[in-house]
Amino acid sequence: MLVSLNWTFSKPFKMGITKQYLRYVPLKNFNIVCHPDCNIVFVTLNGISDRYVAVGACENVIIWDLRLEKLVMTIEDEDMKNNTSKKISVVKLATTPEGKHIAVGYSDGLVNTFNLATGELIGTFQGHRSAISALTYDNHGHMLASGSKDTEAVIWDVIAEKGLHRLSGHKGVVTGVQFINKHNLVMTSSKDTYIKFWDLTTGHCFKTLAGHITEVWTLSILRNDDFVVAGSNDAELRTWKISKMNDEESEIKMSELLSSDNLLDFASSIKCEKSGSLMREGPGRVVSSATDNTNHVLCVHGHGKLLELFIFSGDGEALERLRNRQRKFRKKASKRGENDEDIAFLNEKNPALQDVVRRLPPILTDYKIKSADLVVNQTHVKVVVSMADNTLAFYSVSLAVGKEVKLIRKISLHGHRSNVRVLAFSSDNLAVFTGGSESVKMWNKKSLNCIRTVETSSPVQCLCVLPGDRHILAGLDDGKLLVIDIAAGDIIESISAHLKDLKSIYMLPDELGCITGGGDSTVKLWQLELVILPNTDRKVLSLLHLKTLELDENVQCSRVSPDNKLLAVALLDNTVKIFFMDTFKHFIDLYGHTLPVNDMDISYDSSIIITASADKTIRIWGLDYGDCHRRLTTESTLTSIKFIPKTHQFFTTDKNGNVKHWDADVFERVLTLQGHRGECYNMSISGNGYYIVSCGQDNVIRLYEKTEEPLVLEDEREEERTQEDEKELATGEETNVYGGPSVLALPTKKTISSEKAAELLLECLNVIKEYKDSLLENETKGLDKPSLPIIMTAFNVKNTDDYLLEIIKRIRSSELEEVLLLMPFSSVCYFMEALIPLLNHMHHGIEPVIRSLIFLVQTLHKPISSVKDMMPILRKLNVLATKKTNEFRDLVGENLHSLMFINNSQEEEELVFNITQNVQKKRKRQKQKLLKTVIVNI
Repeated sequence: MLVSLNWTFSKPFKMGITKQYLRYVPLKNFNIVCHPDCNIVFVTLNGISDRYVAVGACENVIIWDLRLEKLVMTIEDEDMKNNTSKKISVVKLATTPEGKHIAVGYSDGLVNTFNLATGELIGTFQGHRSAISALTYDNHGHMLASGSKDTEAVIWDVIAEKGLHRLSGHKGVVTGVQFINKHNLVMTSSKDTYIKFWDLTTGHCFKTLAGHITEVWTLSILRNDDFVVAGSNDAELRTWKISKMNDEESEIKMSELLSSDNLLDFASSIKCEKSGSLMREGPGRVVSSATDNTNHVLCVHGHGKLLELFIFSGDGEALERLRNRQRKFRKKASKRGENDEDIAFLNEKNPALQDVVRRLPPILTDYKIKSADLVVNQTHVKVVVSMADNTLAFYSVSLAVGKEVKLIRKISLHGHRSNVRVLAFSSDNLAVFTGGSESVKMWNKKSLNCIRTVETSSPVQCLCVLPGDRHILAGLDDGKLLVIDIAAGDIIESISAHLKDLKSIYMLPDELGCITGGGDSTVKLWQLELVILPNTDRKVLSLLHLKTLELDENVQCSRVSPDNKLLAVALLDNTVKIFFMDTFKHFIDLYGHTLPVNDMDISYDSSIIITASADKTIRIWGLDYGDCHRRLTTESTLTSIKFIPKTHQFFTTDKNGNVKHWDADVFERVLTLQGHRGECYNMSISGNGYYIVSCGQDNVIRLYEKTEEPLVLEDEREEERTQEDEKELATGEETNVYGGPSVLALPTKKTISSEKAAELLLECLNVIKEYKDSLLENETKGLDKPSLPIIMTAFNVKNTDDYLLEIIKRIRSSELEEVLLLMPFSSVCYFMEALIPLLNHMHHGIEPVIRSLIFLVQTLHKPISSVKDMMPILRKLNVLATKKTNEFRDLVGENLHSLMFINNSQEEEELVFNITQNVQKKRKRQKQKLLKTVIVNI
């Protein structure tokens, strides 16, 4: 009876909600030198502009030191790092002219700005519905323009952190955005073959260039906003010259305007004339282009290995070239005896495009170019190039005529040339081994630096670390088995183990040998031994072939049970065959999968075996009778499966990029980590179970760490359901306006965070209304004032005005308009009435208050003015807003000039101090010199 009672109490403890797990979280990423989907840009660190380059690395931005070939900074968004349900990647980078900030565009349309000195997130801008395709700052770094695959461009105010204009007019992907600061304009190019001019004041398109037949892929502004260069699907770079239209040209008669077909040219304030074309040497379309910080040098490249450079000269140099050409033409004409007075070329006074543009020596790289950027000093152009093989190359090109290109440095050792397929931990968990298509690399787990690189003749299919961590075995695609010495970084021996690709290597539990399975339908048993090299006393590790197991189908993978009794082999016919290890006799077959098993593993107690198949199922089998305990279904094809050491918990990877944590005892999924964008190829678990490393199609290797944070299954499922619900907006995708157009084209986008902020603001208004009603009721009854609501106490405020101001401050600046439009009209009226006491006293939150008021009046003018009770409120708000805005402007101006005065005073004091110090040092040196002279004379 007592035993039965004890069992009754122990069962809920194991299987109920009290069972907890420890959470695994992302730790670090490595193996990326430069991602092919993102451009590269030079950045300024420590006052140096030609040494550091920023590149995209999945969801992070990394900065390389080109001189030391060293990673110096990683810029990451904490929200993206902690969000394991969704991974987005960096696709576009842009820096401010002074180099203090960097703008990062992501694949979901998000744009973040970071401080380069600290890596701190400055602003977040959400206005696009798909990936960012173009990104640029203006000359002052105050405005940011972003173009997207959703065919729209948005102009952002970086200082105020809000959207200014949404530029809608293109019918294809926006491929380029450029500011023309001289004329206060923006240019955009698109795959719809058009280039459009937009006025920054009104946000309207006033001119369209239709000079291209096919898609426009690149757009560049050269030489002080004078020239526009656009690249298309051919080898021609079309060039236009921009100039301001004269008053005489802009005054056109009405009859001439009505009779003309091209009305847009007359309406524009600038003149855009075709200057000619620059012919590229490289084949195919233009992929990308870049200009230096002075906008005088242009680099362009296609899908090949050739990078071409063009320098746009100043007016003086271009005019001199024109006169030289005219002089040569006159000499040739005089030799032929021709009369050159009527030739139009000799009467030209304006330089042609060939006089303005001069070619620099082209750069030929080893691999296909993905992106390039450049900086210019007085004598050289420094160019950094990212290539398709995950490498960076740094070149120097002289500005003088006839000089050659010089390769300064190449960063390649910090990553594989192609996707990593296999991984393995060392036995002490301090190093990670990775195998790619060209090499095997050893990484330090703590610093993530590459320690050793061993080149291989063909792609690596499997890895096995031998006891002692001094040697590793690598199976190649051509069936060879390599024995690699880690310390020396050399291949000791290459064994032709199989006729076809070597699929798996597994170390025996006694650590005296290994088994290999290959595509030639065989499993081989090998024994480790030390061999003396001929003519030397040196002993090296080698493998001795003992047995071969012939099978009917190709081997997918093979495993040996930890008790060294059974051998499991997964075959191409969807089955898993179990053999006795000592005799290789057949024991049982595991049937059930409808597609081949990609990977399998056996538990530490040799009781169960788990198999992961391409049919999107996991099967848990008993090794005693071969019965299937449970079949678990997933959403995607499984690629690998591994047990956590000393447990019945395991991890799987699939083609959706997920890394999933499972429990084989309760047959449930514990945790899902959204690891990779695209397919996740493989993973490895450390011997102590505290670390997991995975590789995938996005060419990044991700390291995960086990934390002390407990995880309960029911709580995790509830969190996943909440995240699924949050993916869909409760108020719809479009922004509606009361009494106005059905859809308002704001520069921002409705998001989950804006809906939450609107709920917070509505709750604030309701609390304020209820509290004021109760306060009025107590006053009429002669009772004491009611206590503050709990939520106001939580925000540490003393009255309703401070509470409302605190909520307004908490709303993200870029989402303020969307939050205000999500409010019901009755709440909008009460909100505007509540703004009156806020404007009656000066505070530092006056800017968002005034901005909210102006936006509501502009957007909801008709419905607000139709309410009679709102007219006195609007008059009060008008007077208060004007008064407080002027006071705040005067206060800011006074503070600014005071700070400038203090700064100038400090600079003067520092100057006087430096001069005094220099004079004292000079006098001291003169005294010492005089003293030496006196001593010599004596």
